[in-house]
Amino acid sequence: MNIKITHRNAKVSEGIKEKVEAWLNNSQERYEVITSAHVILEKNDREELAEATIHIAGKDIFAKATADNLYAALDTLADKIDRQLDKIHQKNVNKKGAQKPMAEVEPEPEFESDFDEEMTPA
Repeated sequence: MNIKITHRNAKVSEGIKEKVEAWLNNSQERYEVITSAHVILEKNDREELAEATIHIAGKDIFAKATADNLYAALDTLADKIDRQLDKIHQKNVNKKGAQKPMAEVEPEPEFESDFDEEMTPA
């Protein structure tokens, strides 16, 4: 998997690189569909911006997040991308023709009749 991390205003620190790479490697282990990723970081006057483009087989996923600090923006971005990856993964798992898990049905208990069969009308 190719990972490209760029910062528009400054150099990317090692801590940020490690956080992004750990998140993408974890997502790759869970979903096994990521081919490459491009993460762009930017600092504005009052907020940090993080955006990512993830390339998977046949599709591109894009998300953008802003926060007061860069680590919070990266956490929000990771949540957004992981939700999209999970949605795509669930669509692939639940294709037509695939067996769906059967829900276990407990048998209903048989009711015993406590009343007399010879009931007399009142």
